[in-house]
Amino acid sequence: MSKSVKRVVKNSFFHTFGALGISGLNFLLSLAYGRYLDPEKFGSLATAQNTVILWSIFVDLGLTHALIGALTTAEGDKFDGSRQGFRGRDLVFRVLGIRLVGAMVGAAILVSWYWRWKTEDPIFFWQGLAFVPYLFALAFQQTAFGFAVFRGQQGLAAFAQWLGAFFAISLTLFLLLSGAEVRTLLLAQSWGGFLTAILIFAVLYWQSTEKKRHGISRRFEKKKDGPWGKVAWGTLAKEAWPYAITFAVFVIWQRADQIAVSQFLGMSAAGQYAMAVRMTTIPLLFATSISFALFPDLQRVGRDAPEKVTKIISILLKLLWRFGILLSALIVFAVIFLITPLLPKFQSAMNVLPFFIPGVWAFWIQSFLVNSFFGVKKYKAVVFVHLISLILFVSFLFPLTYWIGIYGSIISFNVFCLSMAGVGIFFAKREKILPANFKIYAAFTPEEKREIQSSLPFLQKNVTPS
Repeated sequence: MSKSVKRVVKNSFFHTFGALGISGLNFLLSLAYGRYLDPEKFGSLATAQNTVILWSIFVDLGLTHALIGALTTAEGDKFDGSRQGFRGRDLVFRVLGIRLVGAMVGAAILVSWYWRWKTEDPIFFWQGLAFVPYLFALAFQQTAFGFAVFRGQQGLAAFAQWLGAFFAISLTLFLLLSGAEVRTLLLAQSWGGFLTAILIFAVLYWQSTEKKRHGISRRFEKKKDGPWGKVAWGTLAKEAWPYAITFAVFVIWQRADQIAVSQFLGMSAAGQYAMAVRMTTIPLLFATSISFALFPDLQRVGRDAPEKVTKIISILLKLLWRFGILLSALIVFAVIFLITPLLPKFQSAMNVLPFFIPGVWAFWIQSFLVNSFFGVKKYKAVVFVHLISLILFVSFLFPLTYWIGIYGSIISFNVFCLSMAGVGIFFAKREKILPANFKIYAAFTPEEKREIQSSLPFLQKNVTPS
């Protein structure tokens, strides 16, 4: 197995392990919500969460990936002299400052939005604002997480994220079992990111001081300014804008449907839909964790040998075409079989889960395509893919949800994922990330088969055409 494949497998393991752990905790919390809250209360809780998370577009701003990209670019400079004055923490502090400002903007918008209900419905007012601390926790958590991933500390990032989620969700479960109100549950669930950030920054700071104490440092001298200090803002902006747009698109896709269902169909239907969507996160997290783990390596490959990206993505897409739909279906039906007896009040949510399968499969495909665009810095193409898919999604979402209810939102979900995959392949061929004659259903080339057999020998029989 090649060194790069080993690194991706290791990083994917850490990200998948961490994501599975957090998903497992959230899964337990969702089960508890389903047992102790009726669909209407669960719908109001999920809608309040989604309303706040919608404004996380002002917090993320594409800065997690931009931080990795900027640090990778600085690391790749061939001349040590040009790195003098560059310190990773300088960029980290810039990113954190921008995100905190974004969190304050989002919080101000939410306060203004809910202020009208302060007198006439104070319970709804405080419930709407109870999850706002999440924006500030996200600012710290995502900044620390991105820095840790760049430093190769995937294990630390995964463990810290899991620990923060564990304490926040444990507190929320305790309050839920104690009969706490929805606003109290939202407040308890909002702060876990702070603990994640504290742990990551503390460990990285300790490691830095240990290196300095032993005389291990790549910098010749300490400077606040320098070539990278002077252009840090420009570098972040150059790296961040496409991620900011794509993140905003994904947030709107993930949150607008919940808001649409609550507005058109009421909180009880919103609760059923929210439970169904939370069940789909189980298969989705596999693609998210693996593709994010692959991202730093694609950045380096795209910087040093862009032609290798074509081989990597071509193999991944063909594998997903062959095995993705079956695997996504197996996971979804396993969830239905195991969860339905535990949540009798959410039978409607379980009944609609199979209709998400096409979207789940397409989501896996598009997640690797998107990372390939970023790996070779084809920013305009990836932005076009996201915006086209968002336009189609919004065009379907509101009229279909109004006319045919929850099934309209599910159709919109699938339309977004399928368009991301289809339009993504079109632009990938146009930008020469994939060969012009690439067909996702085509047989593996001899070179691709050799790569798969050397890296994943258990697939040897499955990649040989009959």
